[in-house]
Amino acid sequence: MNPTQSSQNRSASFMLVMMLALAACIALGGVMVAQREVETRLARDRAPQRALANAMQTEARKLEQLYDEHLKRTGGLLTNVSRDSQAPRRLAENVEGIQRISWLYWKSASAETHLSLGFPPDPPLPEPTLETKHSGLPRSRVLLDPKIIFRDAGGKNEGWIDEPGKPFMFFVQQFGTTVILTIDRSAVEAAITRHFRDMLQSAFSSVAQLGGPDAVRDSSGHELKSTENLPNTQPDVLSPVVSRFGSWQIVSWDQREMRETYHLPTLVGSLALAVLVAVCGFGLSAQQRRAALLARQRVSFVNRVSHELRTPMTNILLNLDVIEESVPETATGRFGLVREEAGRLSRLIENVLTFSRQEEGRLTMQNTSSKPVEIVDGIVRQFEPALQRRGITLTRMHEGLKTEVMLDADALAQITANLLSNVEKYAPNGPVRVRTQQTETGFVLSVTDEGSGIAADDAGRIFEPFTRLDDRVQAGVSGAGLGLSIARELAQRMGGTLCLVNSEKGAAFELRLPLNQPTAR
Repeated sequence: MNPTQSSQNRSASFMLVMMLALAACIALGGVMVAQREVETRLARDRAPQRALANAMQTEARKLEQLYDEHLKRTGGLLTNVSRDSQAPRRLAENVEGIQRISWLYWKSASAETHLSLGFPPDPPLPEPTLETKHSGLPRSRVLLDPKIIFRDAGGKNEGWIDEPGKPFMFFVQQFGTTVILTIDRSAVEAAITRHFRDMLQSAFSSVAQLGGPDAVRDSSGHELKSTENLPNTQPDVLSPVVSRFGSWQIVSWDQREMRETYHLPTLVGSLALAVLVAVCGFGLSAQQRRAALLARQRVSFVNRVSHELRTPMTNILLNLDVIEESVPETATGRFGLVREEAGRLSRLIENVLTFSRQEEGRLTMQNTSSKPVEIVDGIVRQFEPALQRRGITLTRMHEGLKTEVMLDADALAQITANLLSNVEKYAPNGPVRVRTQQTETGFVLSVTDEGSGIAADDAGRIFEPFTRLDDRVQAGVSGAGLGLSIARELAQRMGGTLCLVNSEKGAAFELRLPLNQPTAR
C-alpha cells in the first residue's frame, strides 16, 4: 500500500473513531441525564409508639386533675386565712407555679388584696380586679367578669380563666370571697416535663427496641428521650400529647431506601441518537474509503492508459525520423508540424505519468552524472520551431560553469519543457528569455516572457494541480493544468525551489537547484 492510500485509510479510520467516540459520549451523557435516584419510604410497625403516646396522654390527664385538686384545696384554705400573715405564702409555695394570690370580694367595702410570690417578673403581672375605677398609682390590671367568678355568690365555685390577653388564672369562690391564683404555665409544664423524663427512662424501652429513629420532644423541640442518629428532616409520624399546661410529641421516621431508575424517554432518545451517530460514522467511513478506492482506481486507469500511449508515441517519433529522411524537402514542414504535436502529446503523457506516480507515492529521483546546461539547451532546441510559429522570439543566455553534476536529468528536462510549454500557450507574439547560471553549489534556470502576466490573486494557486487561469474549453489554450504543479513537485524533490518572481511585464519563473549534495528523497 502506497503512502497516499495509507493516509486515506488513516483518515477514514480516524473519522470513524471520532464518530464512535462521539456516539459513546452521547450514550454516556444520556444515561447520566436519564438516571434518577428515587427514595422509597419503608413503613414501620408503630404499635409501641402509639402505646407510649396513650400512656403519656393518660398520665398528663392524671397530673392535670391532681394539679386542679391541689389548686382547689389551696384556694379554699386561702379564703379563710389572714391576709397579713405568712400562712398564704406558705400555702402557695407548696403548689408549683403560683405567681400571685389575689382576694376579690362580692359587693363588699373590703379592698382587693394581692400577694406576689417569688421574683417579680418583667413586665409585672397585671392584677385581677372587679373594679373599673381605682385610686392611687396606676398599675397594670385585668378586669374580670363577676358573673363568672361569682356565679353562685351564696355558695362555692371554682374554675380556670384561660382567655386571650389575660393571665393564666385559677379561681376558688366561697360565698362572697374569691381567691384568684395567677399560674405560671411554663413552670407547670416544666414540672410535667420532668415527670415525663423520669417516666420515659423505662417506658421508652419498648420503642427503642425497634431501632428507631424515634424521639419524644417537648413543646420547644427539645428531646426528652430518643434513639441515636436522628435525621435532620421533618418526621414522618407525629403523635401529640396535649395538656392544659403544654404539649409534647412522639416523633418517628420511616426507613429510606434509595433506588436508581432511568427516565425512559430520555434514555431511549439518547441511545437512539448515539446509534444514529455510530451508523453515520460507519457510513461516512465506508463512503470515504469507497471514494479513496475510486480515486485510486481512476489514477491507476490513467496511469495504465498513459503507459499504453507512451510506447506507440515513441514509435511514432522514431518512424517520423526515418520517414523524414526519405521525403522531399518540400514536405519536411508538414513532418515538423507532426513532430511538434507528437512531442506535445508526449509531454502531456509524461506529466500525467509523473502525477500518477506522485499520487501513488512512487515518484522518486534517479540521479546521474549530467550537464544541466546541455539538458536545458536540448529542450530549447525542441521548442524552437513551435515558438517561432507562435511568433515568439527566444533568447538563450548562460553564465558560469558547464560541468557535470549529479542530478535527475529527466526531471530537469521535464521542468524546462513545462515552463516553455507555458510560454507557448500564454505568451504568443513576444520575446522570451531563457537564462541559466551554474556555480559550484547551485544551478539557476529562469524563464521570462512578456505575455499578459499573472495577477497577484492567482499567483498562489497556479501551482495547484488541474488549475488553469482560463478554464474554458473554447479559450484556445490546451493542457490539463498539471505542468506547473508537476514542475514545482519535481523541483522540491530535487531539493530546490520553483517560484514566480516579480517582473515588470509578463511572467517570470525561477528554478533553483542545489548541486554537489544528496537531493534524492
